[in-house]
This record gives sequence, C-alpha cells and structure tokens, in this order.
Amino acid sequence: MLKKTPFILLILIVVAFSCGSLLPVPLLRMFLGISVTLKSVIIFILPILICGLLFSTFHRLGGNASRIVAMALLLLCCSNFIATYLSHFVGEAVYSSMQLSFDQISPAGELMPLFDWQLPKIIPNALAMVLGLLGGIFIPKAMPHYVTKLSNVIDLIVAQLLRGISWIIPPFLFGFLLKMKYDGLMALLIRQYAPVVAIIIVALVIYLFLFFFFANGMQLQKTVKCLKNMIPPVLCAFGSMSSASALPYTIIAAEKNATNKSLAKSMVSMTTNVHLMGDCIAIPILIYAILRSYGFSLPSPSLYLIFVLQFVIAKFSVAAVPGGGIIVMLPIIERCFGFNGAMSSLIFSLYILLDPICTSANVLGNGALAQLIDGIVLRFKLAKNFTKLQ
Repeated sequence: MLKKTPFILLILIVVAFSCGSLLPVPLLRMFLGISVTLKSVIIFILPILICGLLFSTFHRLGGNASRIVAMALLLLCCSNFIATYLSHFVGEAVYSSMQLSFDQISPAGELMPLFDWQLPKIIPNALAMVLGLLGGIFIPKAMPHYVTKLSNVIDLIVAQLLRGISWIIPPFLFGFLLKMKYDGLMALLIRQYAPVVAIIIVALVIYLFLFFFFANGMQLQKTVKCLKNMIPPVLCAFGSMSSASALPYTIIAAEKNATNKSLAKSMVSMTTNVHLMGDCIAIPILIYAILRSYGFSLPSPSLYLIFVLQFVIAKFSVAAVPGGGIIVMLPIIERCFGFNGAMSSLIFSLYILLDPICTSANVLGNGALAQLIDGIVLRFKLAKNFTKLQ
C-alpha cells in the first residue's frame, strides 16, 4: 500500500479536479461526509500515536532525552524565526515592485457534508506530547524491569495504528479534494492572485530546498532522494489542508530519510503543529502585499522584529485545522500593522485559499527539521545508546 501511495494520491487529485463537476451534489456531499468522519477518526488516534512514539523513543535515549528535547525546541524556534524574518525581505520587494489592488474574495459556493459523525477527542495533542516525553524519561527509572516489555507493546500498537491510518487516508482525502473543486477556491486563487501566489511558491520552494540541502550536508543527490520520499505526505497535506492528517506519511518519510529512525519520527510528532514553514513565509508576504494595496507605509525594522518574536511564540498555540495558523495570528497582525476589519478579512480569505500550499510546505519543513536534528544527534553523539535506536 505504502509504495503505491504517491500514485493513488495523484490519481485522486486528477479525478477530483477533472471529474468532480460531473458528480451530483448529494454524492459530493456524501464523499465529503465520509472525509469529515475519517478525519475525526484520525484526530482521535493521533494523541495515542504521538504519546506512544515519544515514549518509545525517549525511554531508550535515557539520560540524553532532556538534552535532545531542549535542542529540538531551540532549533524549532530558531527555524520559525529565521524563515519569518527572511520573508520580510521578499515582502518588501513585493511592496516596492508591484501595483496591487485586491478585491474581496467570494467563493463560487460551499459544499457541506451530508453527515458529520465526530469521535470525542481523548486529550489534546500537546498534552499527549508532554505525557509521552515525561513517561519516556521517568517510567524507566520507576519500573526498570518492565519498561522494555512495555515499550515493545507500545511499538506494536503504534505500528498497527500507522498501518490502519495509511489505508483510510485516500478515501479521507478524496472528499476534501471534491470540496476544493466545487467551491472553486483553487481556480479563483490562480486567476486573481497569480503574481503574489507565484512569489510565495517560489520563496517556499527555494527556502525548503536549501533547508533540505543543508540538513543533508549539502549533498545534492541525497537531497533529491529525501525530497522524493516526502511526496506522499506533501500530497496528503495539499488535499486535506492538515499537517496532523498527513502525520503518518510524514513519519514514514522521516524514517526513510534519517539514520536514527526512531528519533526522527518522534521529532516529526513533536513539531507537526508548531513548526510551520508555510505560514512563516506566506503570511509576511501577504501582509506586505495587503499593506501595499491599501496604501499603508512599510513597517519599521524594529516593529517587524517585535512582530516576528510574537509570531514565533504564537506558533505554539496554533490549532491543527485548516486556517488555524491565521486565526491565531490575526490579533498580532492587527496590533502590529494596524489592519482594519476589511484587511483582516482579506488576509484570512487569501490564507484559506493558500492553505493547501502552506500546509504542504509545513510538512516539508517538518521533515527537514527532523533530518537536521537526526544529523546533529549523530554528529555530536548525543545519544550514547544510539545503536539501540536503529
């Protein structure tokens, strides 16, 4: 199944955008209802998956776990900061060189699911992450004779969950692709806002390629191979607009790209909802474009730096839902740049239209960061029992 995943997802995208308009609305609503329900199943499973992955890895790391977690959080914040700050220069170029006049966006229609069956969420993903980390660090000390057996059971459960999710992702994705086609959002994006979108896409491609290139020790052939492994999670993220929904495929790709597979997949679980390269690059460029279209002056470097610091901190509270990134950031944008109601509505609409692209970039950034952390741990021998993690 996993080997065929890229082809299955590509076929689903082609079918949805070429034949979606031929299907009757009730059938489209039924497919969307299936997708919404399956998304609820995935979100229900994710806390178990995250907690299990982190426990299994960090109990094996032993005394090195706290150092690796601290290093990962530091690198995550630095990565978000650097990407957001560098986007300032692209935004200034857009502001200085383009004549922009944005209109309000009105999608052609909105497809609603025929049914919406939701499973209750056990615990938040953030709490699952904390429990997994603390369990992996402290349970081995409290139960040294039983922890290995417990870890093996958890590994088996996690493997079965990942296998199950890999089977339900294609039908889960198909309904959301049909919704994108019905709503006309992608066509509207390309038709009205192609110049800014093109700049954002180019900036994302260049930055993420350089990120992977650096994480792979500046080896071009290895970089290309790792990017190929990231195709399934990128396609899933594009269709679902959710990094969390693409997590199983991101984990598989991270394992393929890393030397320390257990550590890499745990890093992906930790960073999925907080390391958001797509948001870090796209949102600042959109801010500058809207400032230009409304005749506002350029923000000062000190004001932008204050915005970046708040932006990075706010990343830790982003909801793992389509549009979650901009919902959290709107109060900061309004406070720092003086956005009025119309401007806030516009950037929200543009972000929703760009969400498939931004989410795909987020997934790529998560894979690159996991690989970077894996390389640092290996190079500086931060895990003494490294061979046990293979």
